[in-house]
Amino acid sequence: MLGTGAPLADYIQLSCIHPLKAGDENYAISVVIPCNAPGVRIHSRRSYAEGVPSVFDYPLSTRFDESDAILVYDDVFVPWEHVFVYKDLALTRASFFETAAHVLGNNQAQIRFAVKMKFLTGLARSVAETTGSIAIPAVQSALGDVAALAALVEGLVLAQEAHCTIDADGVARPGLQELYAQMVLQPEIHNRMIALVRELVGGGVIQVPSSIEDFANPAAWADIERYIQSPGSPARDRVKLFKLVWDAIGSEFAGRHAQYEMFYAGAPFVTKGHIYRHYDFDGAKALVAHALAGYDENGVVTKREPATV
Repeated sequence: MLGTGAPLADYIQLSCIHPLKAGDENYAISVVIPCNAPGVRIHSRRSYAEGVPSVFDYPLSTRFDESDAILVYDDVFVPWEHVFVYKDLALTRASFFETAAHVLGNNQAQIRFAVKMKFLTGLARSVAETTGSIAIPAVQSALGDVAALAALVEGLVLAQEAHCTIDADGVARPGLQELYAQMVLQPEIHNRMIALVRELVGGGVIQVPSSIEDFANPAAWADIERYIQSPGSPARDRVKLFKLVWDAIGSEFAGRHAQYEMFYAGAPFVTKGHIYRHYDFDGAKALVAHALAGYDENGVVTKREPATV
């Protein structure tokens, strides 16, 4: 686990990104296996699109659910032409960390995350405009918090591009300091963003008709049209927006995304270990050394050139 998209795949690469030590050679492999090979079993979770009324009611669940699965390999034959690494500890690790595989994989995930944060920001702003609360200073302040989180994530992605390095193979590797900083902060940022959007939308996301089929009932539609609307936003548009918001922050689909953002990059000590190894501590310590060298125990100040940051 976790095999996201496995039920839709033709082939799956099986390897080990975790640190391995002597005696772990049986896990030091990299192979590609067809999903229909004898002995392969894929146990997928239930689709969140199953049983929902319509695309209108659950616009994200019905179209963008990523099926997660546990994969079992029970005495599966793998031909040598599908074997890239075989019981080689150093080569297994090198395939992830000496190549750009690990950093590019996480960089694209953070581009995805930046788009998600911008989307959630758009939802929050759209709700405030629809309900008319946009004129309230407290709402504008909350939207400022939302926008700051989205801008922070996007800024870290852009900083990875600005501080990229070209490796010996000509591959542009994103800036490691910014990459791993975002991996550490991502769960906290996502949880904070969802909480802010929840506060801004209030009970509106649960005060919606059960299904679009209610629109076809004359009596129900008369009530919906009269009571579930906002100034400048007719009932149909308001219901459509609030159902989209609910699918983004409150449905099963949304719950899966919240869990995913918390853990997909690995345990917190793993991501914090990456930033510990790649942050410019030498540069930070140099600033401290420069400050300490600027005076002595007698209070004599030494004139020097400004520190280089």
